[in-house]
Amino acid sequence: MIEFPGTEQEVRQLERFLTATENLPNDTMLDEMRERALAHAGRLSNAVNIGFAGEFGAGKSSLANMLAGADILPTGPQHLKLPLVIVAYSDTPETTVGWWDKEPKVYSGIALEKAAADEPDFISVGLNTPALQEISLFDLPGTGALDDTYKETLDLLKFVDCAIWCTNGTNAWRETERHLWTRVPQELRVNSLLAVTHADLPPVRDALDRVLSRLNKEKGDLFRSVVPIGTPVAVRAMAQEPEPDFALWETCGGQDLAEQVLQIASDRRVADLEAARADLKEDFLPFLETIAGPEPEATQSDSMSMHATLESALPPLENPILEDWLAAIASIYEDLRESSDIEPSAFLHACQEIVEDFAERLEQGDEIDPKADWIPGEFEKATDLLLLLQFESGEAPLKDAVSILAQLSDNLAWAGSSVDSVQPKTGT
Repeated sequence: MIEFPGTEQEVRQLERFLTATENLPNDTMLDEMRERALAHAGRLSNAVNIGFAGEFGAGKSSLANMLAGADILPTGPQHLKLPLVIVAYSDTPETTVGWWDKEPKVYSGIALEKAAADEPDFISVGLNTPALQEISLFDLPGTGALDDTYKETLDLLKFVDCAIWCTNGTNAWRETERHLWTRVPQELRVNSLLAVTHADLPPVRDALDRVLSRLNKEKGDLFRSVVPIGTPVAVRAMAQEPEPDFALWETCGGQDLAEQVLQIASDRRVADLEAARADLKEDFLPFLETIAGPEPEATQSDSMSMHATLESALPPLENPILEDWLAAIASIYEDLRESSDIEPSAFLHACQEIVEDFAERLEQGDEIDPKADWIPGEFEKATDLLLLLQFESGEAPLKDAVSILAQLSDNLAWAGSSVDSVQPKTGT
């Protein structure tokens, strides 16, 4: 199972930097840092974009359907002609019609024909599919061998992080395909695969070893690897009841392709994460230290009290989950700094959401000392208490919520202490 690295902590740190520098005087160096921080935050907050490209009839839409786990994109020589189609995660199915120069419109459900009738520049289809929480699929329009459609493909490839070039196995990797792909930036090539489609057809299957040998010699630095795939067989294998035919899924190339796609997406995420961490360490966080000054005088004593209590809840970092926790509550602290009249209900709800997220994370049981197994229960109790506080009025619930956050911070700090010193602390 290929794991995608978490990015929550880095995103919070980037947002903290952007918030703290938002109202500073214009400065060329600061503007450049903010631009980098915004780019990092955007990449780490969104799914990795996988582009599917190739000449007409190469089977790219069928391949995208296979990886999406749903028969959404039209396929075949007579299929509905569409612009760029993006398949991404959504809580409920919806179709968004988009243009580069005007506001989009949204249809409920999957409505590609209706969307195409609007003559959009691109279409986005939202699906509630878990895999799409990490990757988004970009189905690019097919290119022709003797026309200028490749220019549109090159323009659209700028929006993807990784790519799969689909070449028809019956006449794999023609000169027209090479002509286009050599114009793709090297950064994208190293994150791309050459998928040899229609590998299930007898003429292709019989000559596959020879074709793969040739392509592996020719690929050079154009692709990370060459992967054969019999898409219809792969779809059929996963549709078997009562469970998928995993042996068939493997032999037809489905497993290898899926794993390689997820691997290049994960590698791209790691590279983006490392770049963000480097900028945070070398530029963004040191800059915040240079502008840190005395706390601004709050207009209300209760707000000052909450600031002080939250500050006292930030013990030295002892373990990874504590660092993530402190980054999470720091976002609430920033809200308090910016506004002394924050809505109590919004503040309490934000506290509850953070505590609930960490309660679920702690249930996995692999981030704290085994002798601190009492801590998840404290977070669960705190979640219930914060929910109840939202039904109360006055200033007392806000003070109670801040105390709960401080207590939980203390508990997590204990979890990172030496094993012999870990003792339960209650109070939430």
